[in-house]
Amino acid sequence: MIININDEAYNEEMIIADRPMATSSSALGIMRHQLVKNIGLERIKGFLVRFGWEMGVNDAKEALKKNISVKTLIEQGPIVHMENGHIRGFTHQCSAEFNEHDQIVSLHGSGTWIDSYEAVEHVKRLGLSHTQVCHTLIGYSSGFMTTICGQTVLAKETTCVGKGDSVCTWITRTKKEWDSMMEEELSFYQETPIMEELEYTYEQLLEQQSFLTQLTEFQKKLNEEIANGTDLETITNMVFNTTNIPIVIEDKELRTITYAGLTENMYHELDWDMKEYLRKSKSQLLLPIGKKTIKTERQEKLISPIFVEKKVLGYCSFLYNDGKNHHEEKDYLLLDRFANAVSLILLNEKTRFESFERMKGNFLEQILQAQVPPHEIIQRGKYANLDLDKPYYVVAMEFRKTQNATLSIEEEFYLQEQVLEAIFEYFSDHKYQSLIGQREGKLVLLMIKQQKTFSIHKAMLELYQFLEQAFPNEDFKLGISNEGYDIKEAAAYYEEASIALKLTLQKSIVSFDSLGIVGILINSNNLKGIKMVAKKELGSLYQLEDSRNIELLKTLFVFLSNGGKLEQTMSDLALSMSGLRHRIRRMEELLEKDLRDPEEMHQLLLILKALIAIGEFSLD
Repeated sequence: MIININDEAYNEEMIIADRPMATSSSALGIMRHQLVKNIGLERIKGFLVRFGWEMGVNDAKEALKKNISVKTLIEQGPIVHMENGHIRGFTHQCSAEFNEHDQIVSLHGSGTWIDSYEAVEHVKRLGLSHTQVCHTLIGYSSGFMTTICGQTVLAKETTCVGKGDSVCTWITRTKKEWDSMMEEELSFYQETPIMEELEYTYEQLLEQQSFLTQLTEFQKKLNEEIANGTDLETITNMVFNTTNIPIVIEDKELRTITYAGLTENMYHELDWDMKEYLRKSKSQLLLPIGKKTIKTERQEKLISPIFVEKKVLGYCSFLYNDGKNHHEEKDYLLLDRFANAVSLILLNEKTRFESFERMKGNFLEQILQAQVPPHEIIQRGKYANLDLDKPYYVVAMEFRKTQNATLSIEEEFYLQEQVLEAIFEYFSDHKYQSLIGQREGKLVLLMIKQQKTFSIHKAMLELYQFLEQAFPNEDFKLGISNEGYDIKEAAAYYEEASIALKLTLQKSIVSFDSLGIVGILINSNNLKGIKMVAKKELGSLYQLEDSRNIELLKTLFVFLSNGGKLEQTMSDLALSMSGLRHRIRRMEELLEKDLRDPEEMHQLLLILKALIAIGEFSLD
């Protein structure tokens, strides 16, 4: 069937300027939803307030042309709201005081909006909010009242259906009658354009990237000094030469161990000045658990404790005596790493080694290494009240700080002990039969399926929620194997759990069976094949020794994981749109592929997941 249409129309009666247009609250709700997706919930507040303000100003100017009294116009404000379809009804109370020139001296208004379209659409498309949502109505009221009153009048929503209240209520005051309650709202009327914010953010990112590079190099030098068996005096001089900041190491009694960057006379003068300050102020310096800054008239001292076996043995400090402002937060990151290095130098290597070795020598490790015959494993399990003849699962777990923070070896060991103890207690309370150990930097759980109704996914979700609450500063990731039936195959199920763990990229818990074809393809027997396919499909991008290729692969993975959505990828990677488009063009040139082709996207995503799972590169 073929249809041909040839038509035209023109409405000569329709006005060109300020023509009325038929739309619906749903259309505005859709616009609101898209704004939230593209510029964020916080930024749309200012956008909608200013949008409403301009509409209110426009309507007020039209009303003033009719030579209606200010009193009547004040009464008409909510009526115009209703006529425009913003609300279905209202209540309105207002008292205004005028001077002899009919100028408003004071204005106090309040009322309710019935069935605000903004509240209805926000709840329908975005759910309940934690704060008021009728931003356009507030802006409209403020713009309308300001224009007809000849001075700034601001409205504030006090309760809102959009956040679960029974009704939307509001109050209006002149700007001078508002106190600090309007500080946040005032910022919405003069918000910085998003392009300026993006430019500033980009500059901050460049500065942060430069510092992170410096921090990485600093850590590398510390590691080299430690590996070379250097002493405290040598490493202190190295730190001064790197940072150009005078530095001192003291014991917990504030007795000097070594210093660098100061002459002997200058150091003794500053040392005497600090001790006099502490004596007069009776300041308690000893045993801080974090950074501390002390200022005197002559100097500023940034201090970080030295921990050895969870005890404070001394302090590392940067000394400033030039009277200038310093980047204290950045300097502390350097100082903290230096303090950790000092802790390592002071730590007894033999004790540390023996402690780690004791952690490794456990029953689970013997099972995974197949050091014990299966029948003996089952027999030993009975001694531990474990029925290793039953089906089981292997779970691999990792955790790290939610914020970028470096732990000393002692702190990490202590944290691992705490987590292990918490899991032991949790499993005991829930009567789970399990083995818990450590391997290759991961926690490993072998969970016995005691009953047919046992759900490993439910059990691990509950464990994850427990750990999140017990250790709020840690980020836990779990990989779960398929169900195992023969204990001698535990190593294979450990490999499955490890693969699933490596792919906890967007989820905290991933099971091997959820990986589909990726899980089937990845195992120790076909690593060579995976690498060959990756080399063929990725071409020069597979040269992983080049850090630029790693960045492009990370970008490619996030882009493909988001289904090619530019806005989401831009947000996830904190890139500008132009920067992201440039990377995509570059990747298409190197790959000689169309990254909008669904088949190409699917194949590349599988390859990248496989490379991540076998440890070729990571997103960290």
